[in-house]
Amino acid sequence: MKKSLLNLVAVFGFSFIAITAYAEQGSRGIDMSGMKKDKIPGNPMNTMSLSDGVVNAVEKENSHITLKHGRIKSATVEMGPMTMSFAVKDKGLLSDVKVGDKVKFTVENIDGTATVTVLSIQK
Repeated sequence: MKKSLLNLVAVFGFSFIAITAYAEQGSRGIDMSGMKKDKIPGNPMNTMSLSDGVVNAVEKENSHITLKHGRIKSATVEMGPMTMSFAVKDKGLLSDVKVGDKVKFTVENIDGTATVTVLSIQK
């Protein structure tokens, strides 16, 4: 009986620790450390493809755009669907874009930052 009680207390203790650790991770935002940002083998032009997204915010003065996007796979960045703010390589890419626009885009790792390098509005 004592061994069963001890096992039950241990299970609840480990469960509490796991839940606490998971809750702390969620409160710090998205951990992107595990996302692949290294070069993918092969010819970058063959691996580059445009991703689909919807514009959630545009910060022209800071050269940033927030996109709700599907899977991204470029020569230097690979990530799953999410909503994320990106730096924009050329401020001119933001000249005609507005919240709600459907876009096709490419993201590359430039100096350790996921940066939109190609952006086109879809009709």
